[in-house]
Amino acid sequence: MSLDDPSPLARTAPEGVWPIDPDPRLTSLPGRQLWRFTGGRPVAAEVAGVTLAAGDARIAHLGIRRDGEGWPFPAAFAYAPGTGAALGPPVPVPAPEILDVAAESVFEVPLPSGVPLLIRAGHPAALYLFQENLGAFEGWDGSRFVGLGRLPPAPVGSGLTAGRRGIAYATADALVGVRLPQLGPHSDHAEARMPGLRFRSAPCWRGGDILALGERHGRLVLCRMAAASNVLVLHDLDAPAPDADFAGPWMNRLGDSFWTGPDGFVACRTLDDDTRVTPWPDGFAPVVAQAPWRDRADLHHQLGMVAGRYHVAALAPDPGLHGLDGPHLAAGPCTYAGAERFDVPWQASEEMLNLGAHAGNLLVPRLAMTRDTILLALDIPGPRGGFLRGESLPAPVAGHVLHHAHGAGLRRLPVGLAVSRIGDARALLHDGVLYLWSRSECRCHALRLRAS
Repeated sequence: MSLDDPSPLARTAPEGVWPIDPDPRLTSLPGRQLWRFTGGRPVAAEVAGVTLAAGDARIAHLGIRRDGEGWPFPAAFAYAPGTGAALGPPVPVPAPEILDVAAESVFEVPLPSGVPLLIRAGHPAALYLFQENLGAFEGWDGSRFVGLGRLPPAPVGSGLTAGRRGIAYATADALVGVRLPQLGPHSDHAEARMPGLRFRSAPCWRGGDILALGERHGRLVLCRMAAASNVLVLHDLDAPAPDADFAGPWMNRLGDSFWTGPDGFVACRTLDDDTRVTPWPDGFAPVVAQAPWRDRADLHHQLGMVAGRYHVAALAPDPGLHGLDGPHLAAGPCTYAGAERFDVPWQASEEMLNLGAHAGNLLVPRLAMTRDTILLALDIPGPRGGFLRGESLPAPVAGHVLHHAHGAGLRRLPVGLAVSRIGDARALLHDGVLYLWSRSECRCHALRLRAS
């Protein structure tokens, strides 16, 4: 019997325990999976001595597909055995070009006290929560966050960097790598240190290695930690260390990584691992609270100030400056909680959208995709320039979330988020759900996407 055959024979409902060998293309969790079926539907799955109920979101660690009702099946099943209906693609479903949000499906996810950071990482990707000030690391099981132990708190720079192999971050004196997925009671992580070395950036993944910027004896160095190791290799970048930490990293489609700092930016190219420090143009003061964004040529640009006016500088060997129209400052330089590009003011766009203001509110893009954008509309008290430069507001400001389907206008979603800094509100897609959350309120709302 072929599981890919939709014939009546293949629709014989399985019962009892079915052993399934994992597909390494879909999961990094080794070990034979024991799926228990009742009435043709899965009840639970066991791997490495851990039993996961069918309703446990962590069952996606095994590499699964879901039917139209959301039931999980092994990824080896192309059709639901009991009905013959075709199953969906392996979970998590790739981010769609067009969002169709079921606004009536909104529900609130409880977040514990602390300084929360939601992460989507692993192979396949799963949802995790890291409390930056406490070091608590937790995994989402579909109804609550389950503790996975404690990690070193207080990450440097832009927080954690997520990848297929796991997550990585740096504290002031340690480079930390965490392997995923996590099904046990404790985190499997490595920490690397070196006397006199202070880390100055969040790390990035390069294959199985972890790269981060550091300072030693006043010099800027590139630090490399091999996978599953706590040994550091340092490379002097022939530049003095700046007075502030670096923001980033950000990556282009070639896998090149960029960090931005007060004096210049660091580019680590995939070709020969060439890493260079490039100073900013004379008079340019970067606004490091704003993440660079990509134009259609896949070139990153950094917001900054020149002679009291906003400009952007290209992250290129010879940075080019472009002036910005102040009243439309939010038309591109705001931070995204995603890696997709957004049109820039000096290029003609196929679908024009003025993100500067809406009903007197400042619009901040939260999630940008090919055909859809999720925006946060904020009524900022007083001048907006300080907020865009990363200054905190005297009190959290409530904003409402807008969904812009390009060509179909704006519609308001039934979610309000509060922010006190530009990075307080985030958005991410995971397993058919759009998560919108506010750090300042420790609240998260989830909106399920309609089936296409």
